[in-house]
Order: sequence, then C-alpha cells, then structure tokens
Amino acid sequence: MNPWLDSFAEGLEVGPTGLTRDEAAFVLDLAGTTARIAGARQFAPLATYLAGRAAAAHDEEQRLDLLRRAVALAEELGGAGEPLGID
Repeated sequence: MNPWLDSFAEGLEVGPTGLTRDEAAFVLDLAGTTARIAGARQFAPLATYLAGRAAAAHDEEQRLDLLRRAVALAEELGGAGEPLGID
C-alpha cells in the first residue's frame, strides 16, 4: 500500500498482505469518528487497536465488515462520559 507502512508491517511480522487501502480508509475513519464522538483523542488509537485485534483472525472481506461495524459502533456509543485516567 505504501512503502513505509509495508516496511512497518513487515517489521511487525504482520505478513505479506499488510494493510489494504480499504482497510486503511476504515481505520482512519474509525480513528476520526472515535476521537470526535468519544470527546477525547486518546480513545482513537485504543479503539483502532481493539478493532485491529478483532479483525486480525479474519479474511479481508470479514475484516472490512468488522471495521465498518466498528465505525458504526463508535457513532452509536456516543460520548465517553469520562476520561481514561491515563496521562
């Protein structure tokens, strides 16, 4: 997808497929939605990490579906209501 991201994925031993453009678009959408809706940017990397963990064991079509659902879930949950308490 991108030489830097491909090298990063290779260094993490993610595998030869790395990250597709569609997956990247959904992950970025999830991060942006989460930061905006939850009310704190800290939730964005954590939500995307959790979605990535959930998506890892699936094929590409299932991963994309899970990432779509993750964006919808972030919107549905709305504001976090309280900070993480991690500085």
